[in-house]
Amino acid sequence: MLDRFGEQLAVDIAAQPGAASVEEVTVRFRPRRAAHDMAGSMGYSLTSNWFLAKVLARCIVAHRLSPVEVAVLLHMMGSQDRGRIQQTQVEMAGELGVARSSVNSAIGRLCELNYIRRHKKRGLYDVNPRLCFRGNGDEQNSVLALVRAEELASDFPDTIGPDDFAHES
Repeated sequence: MLDRFGEQLAVDIAAQPGAASVEEVTVRFRPRRAAHDMAGSMGYSLTSNWFLAKVLARCIVAHRLSPVEVAVLLHMMGSQDRGRIQQTQVEMAGELGVARSSVNSAIGRLCELNYIRRHKKRGLYDVNPRLCFRGNGDEQNSVLALVRAEELASDFPDTIGPDDFAHES
């Protein structure tokens, strides 16, 4: 099959105006990796294992994050696409079964920790793309370049979590 593909490719290349004759075509085939088998239909995101194991887990144990703050963060991490989530606090509160004021407080705390940031536009947030990102590496690097080019009051996305938890060990 690959031989026929190579032969046809050589014919197609030679048929191009001004093309030189083709002496050899080499085709290498690598099988695709198996797709991940993830629960639900929303796809999956890459999440920093360092963040999960060394920062988030420790923040939960040390009670630095309340159950609502954890729920809001996990909801946003799972709902984001290319690091961005568009959802009002009322919608989020309804999905989580908590008061909107609790969501607002949680978002404020998560912003202080640079896990997320809110935009001036109502209901628009960014999940820190260094912590969790749904998209490929090129897309993540583009988002990071745009975020780092902005004049931000905080060190988002590069400073993460409470000062005593934020250093990789």
